[in-house]
Amino acid sequence: RLAENGLQPNPVADKATLIRRATFDLTGLPPTPNEIQEFLADESPEAFAKVLDRLLASQQYGERWGRHWLDVVRYADSNGLDENIAHGNAWRYRNYVIRAFNDDVPYNQFVLEHLAGDLLPKPRLNEKEQWNESIQATGFLWLGEAKQAPVDVKQEQADRIDNQIDVIGKAFLGQTIACARCHDHKFDAIATRDYYALYGVLKSSRFQQVCIDLPERFAAAIDLYVHLNSKVQQLAAPKP
Repeated sequence: RLAENGLQPNPVADKATLIRRATFDLTGLPPTPNEIQEFLADESPEAFAKVLDRLLASQQYGERWGRHWLDVVRYADSNGLDENIAHGNAWRYRNYVIRAFNDDVPYNQFVLEHLAGDLLPKPRLNEKEQWNESIQATGFLWLGEAKQAPVDVKQEQADRIDNQIDVIGKAFLGQTIACARCHDHKFDAIATRDYYALYGVLKSSRFQQVCIDLPERFAAAIDLYVHLNSKVQQLAAPKP
C-alpha cells in the first residue's frame, strides 16, 4: 500500500537513535554518553542484542514497567479521602512489583501470589534478603481509598470490599465485576451471586501485618524464647 500511494517507509534508524529509543522505552531514561559511545564502537552483529540484555537486566527496567502495573491495581501510599492516612508499608508492595519484573517472575505465579500469596504451602523466597516474596503480593488488597472515621461502619466495609472486587476484576480479568453488586451483569455472564461469593471470600479475610522474614533469620531468638518460656512455666507451676 505504501508503494501504491507513492510513499516510502522511514529509513533504518542510525545507531545513536536506536540506543536512545531502546533505552527510553525500556528504562524511561536517556542513555549515558559512555553507553552511546560503547554501542557506536561495537561493530559486532550482537551489538544491539547486548544493549537490550543490559537494559532488561537493569534495576530501572522494573521501575519503568512496574509502574504500569501499579496504576492497574490503584497503588497509593495513603488511603485518600477524609484524613488521607499514610500506608506505612505500602512501599514494600511497590518494591515487590519492581523485583517481580526484574526477576522475570512468570505471570501465572505473579497472579497466584496476588490472590493467595499468604496461603501458598511453598511460597517464593528471596534468598538474598531472606524473606517471603509471595506474601508481599497480597498487599495490593490493602491499598485503595478508605475512610478513617465512617459514619456507617458496615457501609464502609461493603465499599472497601467492593473496591477490592473491582480491582481484581479489572486487573486479572480485564472486565468489571462490581456492576453485579446490585444486579446481574447485563453484558457478561456474572451474576449477583458470583459477586457475593467473591465478597464472602474477601470478607472472611482481614487486614493484618505479618513478618516477612524467614524463620532462619531469627532462629536464635525463637530458641531463646522457647527456653525462657519453659523456665516461666516451671516457675509458675503450682507447688505440690
